[in-house]
Amino acid sequence: MGGRDKGLVHYRGIPLAAWVLSQLVPQTSRQFAIANRNWPDYARLLHQAGATPPVNMDAVRPDAADLPVASGPVAGILTALRQTDTPWLMVVPCDTPHLPADLVSRLRSEAARSGANAVVPTTVGCDGEHRAHWACVLLHKDVSPQLEAMFAKEERKLRVCIQSLRWTSVSFEDATAFDNINSPETLNGRD
Repeated sequence: MGGRDKGLVHYRGIPLAAWVLSQLVPQTSRQFAIANRNWPDYARLLHQAGATPPVNMDAVRPDAADLPVASGPVAGILTALRQTDTPWLMVVPCDTPHLPADLVSRLRSEAARSGANAVVPTTVGCDGEHRAHWACVLLHKDVSPQLEAMFAKEERKLRVCIQSLRWTSVSFEDATAFDNINSPETLNGRD
């Protein structure tokens, strides 16, 4: 996005992060954001969405101070796992505006059925291939030590980290529900 904060970029007149919050607030009991810049803007979006942050915690937090700067989504997930006050954490990127309304309930149901401590959505692309959406994951808080150990060994690939857990997946029909808007071209192509 040319250096712009992706979650604050407008899509159809609304910040991308606001689209995500509009889907997640009704599906979850607590909501907060991990952001390394523009905290007041994200706090405002959370407030406008009716978010309920964890008790005694700011609605927006930067990556934990003991984690290397700019170390990617795994650092944000570790920070969120340290902050959450619920047994399960639903992680989603700020640039997926069309998340399913039943995302959390379906992932939670599969976690309960399978005993997994990580559940990711999958879709089937137009090429017939199954695609896992690793950045959108339901994690049990008990995965923290394992992810911390992987991070300490300098593993930064989210897919590799999740595949090291007791993970499973849930298939969703709409292949576009998890599409990320990663560039001005994809943003303009969807407007």
